[in-house]
Amino acid sequence: MNKQKNNMLKNDTADVGIGTLIIFIAMVLVAAVAAAVLIQTSGVLQQKAQQTGKEATAEVSSNLKIVSVIGNLNTTTDKIQNFTVAVELTAGGNDMDFGQVVIKYIGDTGTPDTMRNGSIANKTVFVYSDERIIGTANGVLSSGELGIVTIEPTTPLAVREKATIELIPETGTMVLKDIVAPATWGTKEKIQLFP
Repeated sequence: MNKQKNNMLKNDTADVGIGTLIIFIAMVLVAAVAAAVLIQTSGVLQQKAQQTGKEATAEVSSNLKIVSVIGNLNTTTDKIQNFTVAVELTAGGNDMDFGQVVIKYIGDTGTPDTMRNGSIANKTVFVYSDERIIGTANGVLSSGELGIVTIEPTTPLAVREKATIELIPETGTMVLKDIVAPATWGTKEKIQLFP
């Protein structure tokens, strides 16, 4: 019995043929190709996820903030003829080209006046100017600047009437501001409607 045990322990040679070697090399190559594909795909997906995140943040967060709304009274009609709206960028907001901003004024009639900046044929327009300028006056609102928007709606605002001003930027959410005219104008020709 001892002899058989010794024979089994001494037989330490293994049979490795060329077929086993080919299979081993093929498995290593397949694993390397799969790893390269996974690394490349994860890199592309990461870039797309970052880009989508930036675009979603820009769409969800509003860049504009209305600082004040002042109504300019027309003493002959005893109604507010136009509005001066001061706007600025919110914290972390991107520069905004007011050539691409759309403003809607909705009075008591419920019919909105849609306005664009500049002179557009057969369209109601608003006028944008830079009040507090960091760089040069170029119609682009930058961080730290104060923009002044002058709106002249088709229907003026009378006492005790309500209206809504909507600022719709190129990217980001629209900004709504409800304004209510006071019960009397008094002797003022400029009426502060917000804040």
